[in-house]
Amino acid sequence: MSAAGRTTAVAARPASPASDRPEPPVRGRASRRRRTAMLLFIVPALVFYAVLVIAPSLQSIQISLTDWDGVNPAYGYVGLGNYEEILGSERFWNAVRNTMLLGLGSALVINAISLAVALLLDRLRHLQGLFRTAVYLPALVSGFIAATIWKYILNFNFGVVNTTLQDLGLESWALDWLGDSDLVVWVLLFIICFTLGGNTTLIYLANLQSVPPEMIEAARIDGASGRQVFRYVTWPMLAGSVTVNLTLALIAGWTIFDQVMVLTAGGPGFVSETMAFFIYKVGFGEYRAGYGSAAAVVLFLVVLVSTVLANRYMRGREIQA
Repeated sequence: MSAAGRTTAVAARPASPASDRPEPPVRGRASRRRRTAMLLFIVPALVFYAVLVIAPSLQSIQISLTDWDGVNPAYGYVGLGNYEEILGSERFWNAVRNTMLLGLGSALVINAISLAVALLLDRLRHLQGLFRTAVYLPALVSGFIAATIWKYILNFNFGVVNTTLQDLGLESWALDWLGDSDLVVWVLLFIICFTLGGNTTLIYLANLQSVPPEMIEAARIDGASGRQVFRYVTWPMLAGSVTVNLTLALIAGWTIFDQVMVLTAGGPGFVSETMAFFIYKVGFGEYRAGYGSAAAVVLFLVVLVSTVLANRYMRGREIQA
């Protein structure tokens, strides 16, 4: 049959009825039902989160504009008076300085030490699990318990540190570690760095073990030294974990509370107060809920802005790497 004949035959063939057409796949409907089921499971958690977290957070903005004492149901609106008082308070700016020092300092020190420890653990060939457990153990202890232990260790009269120094004949080195105004913030920084590095180390270690060994081997064959291998191969591959660890460390540093509460209670005087402890102290200890809420709003803005800027910078570094 010629081509023209085949074309005529095909054109003359009757169209199939609608009943013979294949039905649309049911995959789309099943997918929609699955998404609906997932949303139904999520809704209760979202409701609880909205009621217990989002609503009180929004209400704190309203309370920050009042003179409420936290107990009396009656209160009056003072506008931005609480914010003006906060910005003019030397005590508040001292808490800001301490928070900056502890937050930024702990983030940098923890990440530097954790990365060094992770590099050492990555090179181990024996007892790696034992050393991983030893590094991670401090992270399992709550900040309150760890601070209580350190409080007894650093006690001026019977603490292990001062007792040991006195037994060694170094009485002049025995200091009031938690009562010296010039020393207490640095002691807090040391304790925070000691207790918050376990998670950071494991994240770095997991990232190190995902670096393709072929790349490292190729760099060594090309004559790269160990420092060059780290600088040009390992370090760029760690960009993602550096972003995560720095962000988490910054957030933890801005909201330090447990260690200050247990070790110094903000003392001596107000020397070692952080922003989180300042909020607690004025809101619940001094019965100035409106003033404390205003400080909490300021802390929220500080955490938000610093986290966004740090993330933007680190994400840019990831792209360049």
